[in-house]
Amino acid sequence: MTKENNSDYFARVITEKTATYNSSPLTSFHDHLLKIFFDLAQQYDGLDSFYQICVAIPQALHPQIAVSLAVLTHSKNGFQLACAGKSPIHIPEHIISHLPLVAKESSYTEEDVLLLPVISRPLISPTNGTAPDKLMKNTMENETHPCLGFLFITHFELLTSIDRLFLEKLVTRIGYNLQRRLLQASHLQHINFLKQLGRDIGHNVISPNMHFKNLFRQLEKKINLINHEVNVNIDFVNKPSLRILKRCNEIRADLISTHEELLEHYNRTSLYLETLLRQEHFNRGEFILKARRCNIETEIIIPELEIYRRRFENLGITIDHPHNMRDRRFYLKGDQGLLSQVFDNLFSNAVKYTATSTDNHGSPRKAVAYGCQDINNFPKKGKKGVKFNIFSTGEHLNDDERLTIFNDGVRGGNVGYNPGSGHGLAFVKNVVEIHGGDVGYEAVSGGNNFYFILPLTEEEPAAGDSSNT
Repeated sequence: MTKENNSDYFARVITEKTATYNSSPLTSFHDHLLKIFFDLAQQYDGLDSFYQICVAIPQALHPQIAVSLAVLTHSKNGFQLACAGKSPIHIPEHIISHLPLVAKESSYTEEDVLLLPVISRPLISPTNGTAPDKLMKNTMENETHPCLGFLFITHFELLTSIDRLFLEKLVTRIGYNLQRRLLQASHLQHINFLKQLGRDIGHNVISPNMHFKNLFRQLEKKINLINHEVNVNIDFVNKPSLRILKRCNEIRADLISTHEELLEHYNRTSLYLETLLRQEHFNRGEFILKARRCNIETEIIIPELEIYRRRFENLGITIDHPHNMRDRRFYLKGDQGLLSQVFDNLFSNAVKYTATSTDNHGSPRKAVAYGCQDINNFPKKGKKGVKFNIFSTGEHLNDDERLTIFNDGVRGGNVGYNPGSGHGLAFVKNVVEIHGGDVGYEAVSGGNNFYFILPLTEEEPAAGDSSNT
């Protein structure tokens, strides 16, 4: 729905409501009570204060009626009294215990008590792509609604028919306000939980993880001790012992290789943990960047490729490197940990989906390539950006996939039996956009190119094209 449509809709609604209010049988006293309700509801934030307001407003209709409010509590899976007026009323337990979780809008009586349901309505927004009229029609046609609470009134026979009409309108307003307050309270509880979780992760995950570094150092010392013993004693062994020594050398080489691989994975995992579970993220409710200048190829791309190199080799996938990217240091205001995970996700997809295609000379090719190139007028005219490309051979995505491939939960049609959740490219998009960049897909000769563009800062001079796709 366009903004113009929204304006037309609200203008019409205002006109209709003005006519409704002009013809309303409510007296100026009832109208003032509604205004007082809204004034007090805006002035006081707490739920307890709001419950007291909900009871005090109807109490003002007549000095001899008694008013109480019961609200739904998820912890007890039912309703409990939340507030009573100046003349508390005894509501039989069986009435409270049998209050419906879903009720009709209209009030009803039970054992000399007037019950007015406080219902929850769908929040209607004309900007969510659905016509407001249709949303309102669907809401009104639904005869029952989830109950947030009930307003109880005794001696209700002292109320006039106009008082009863006022109460119907009042509980509608109470419902809207209570629904938003409960959502707000839930969100605040969620935010506080995330902040506490951030502190817990720092204490119980990040800090203990550092102990692994000490263990790796101890393992390295033991490997070096073996190296020393072998090198010192090699001249003092006989022939049978040489075979044992040769086997020891093989085991030593395996230990060194395993140690290096473990240390590499530890360093990358530690970087990911520190980046994703940074306490600032939980405190602010968004990714907080730790920007610094770095060599994208040697500090991010090459270490990520090393993790996947063996898998690429086992699948017969060659890796093509650019020629002039190694010596370039980008000042991107980038977070090394988050950008490392961007490349990790892109390389992980390349392992899964790279397939054999035919190159320009008619020869079969199964390869991945990476590179970068300068982009002018990004993110706006007069500025510069750098485009990072990850190319892989294989069939192109279809038109529908190209439009949705970066959406969370979406996977391409060539997934086959490859495991995955469809979250990786959505994560890439999120991180790149946090950096002020953009992501995209291109169907190029021989395969697919996934790319992202990041803005360069003033400190970084322009450089030549280093794309190798």
